[in-house]
Amino acid sequence: MKIGIWPAIGLMAFTALVTWGISRPQTASLGAAGQLAQGEVLATVNGYEITRQEVEEIAPDRFLRAQQQLFELTEQALEQVIARKMVSLEAEKEGIEGDTLIAREVLSKIPEPSESEIDSIYEVYREQVNAPRDSAAPQIRDFLTRQDRTAAMQAYLLELRARYEVTNLMEPARVEVEAIGPSHGPEDAPVTLVEFSDFECPFCLRFLPTIEQVKENYPDQVRIVYRQFPLKGLHPNAQIAAEASLCADAQGKFWEMHDAIFANQRELSPEKYVEYAAEMGLDVEQFKRDVVGADVMRKVEADAKEASTLGVTGTPGFFINGKFLSGARPFDAFKQAIDEELKQG
Repeated sequence: MKIGIWPAIGLMAFTALVTWGISRPQTASLGAAGQLAQGEVLATVNGYEITRQEVEEIAPDRFLRAQQQLFELTEQALEQVIARKMVSLEAEKEGIEGDTLIAREVLSKIPEPSESEIDSIYEVYREQVNAPRDSAAPQIRDFLTRQDRTAAMQAYLLELRARYEVTNLMEPARVEVEAIGPSHGPEDAPVTLVEFSDFECPFCLRFLPTIEQVKENYPDQVRIVYRQFPLKGLHPNAQIAAEASLCADAQGKFWEMHDAIFANQRELSPEKYVEYAAEMGLDVEQFKRDVVGADVMRKVEADAKEASTLGVTGTPGFFINGKFLSGARPFDAFKQAIDEELKQG
């Protein structure tokens, strides 16, 4: 689909495949490789030394963004060069051109988007599209195909990494993310995965099987923390859904409410959340009082504010021990990131 129709679907989920590389959105801090010497003297006034740190304190956000962009540009370019080299080596081994290899191993294996997938996207974004379903379908199909192409390319590059010895010497960009909110897994797990999600986002829904694979494969090694990031401009029902989930959490039933909301994503309404609360055996009257209270709204807004501060621009967005991972990627992408963290101890 054209970005001009759904500008916010540039989100993280709309990851672009760039000449055998994987584009990644901006993160909110730098590793050691991207940092400049804060004590560097840039000027003197009557013998007084003006350091880089003092200069950057004038507009810290702007300087941070500039440093982030430099780091991300280097990181993305490095990933593209690594990807090209692996594809080149594999193609040379088989005596074919790189484009032929990609067509065979990636493009030929991408399924056509199903009509139900198209329907799901259209229903969520009907108002933004402002066009009949049949008119919008080709653009939706193109968008989903691009997503699947990106996922397939990512999976193939992970296969190649297993065949070739690849050592990335760049320090990863990490941020300090508060692991607060409903969680699954041991408190002392060596890996913490913080997810910023939106209950009305179709891409968050598509990610659910992947997070289940993470739970199944890393029951003791990964703690999953769910944080709220309702994209209210796109999803008018996401805010109250987030609030309802936290009210259920107050009575120890977050994940049950989480699953019920996602299972009925096309039927989001306050009445439904009360219905789910009753089915779960919650104190319904307490739930009703909590869901209209200011405290739960502030919690959701605090999560959303932190997501924006960290540079998250769409959902789902993840931080694995502070390393950013964007979009509803396949399980293999999470496995690689988690295994890297476990190796580091």
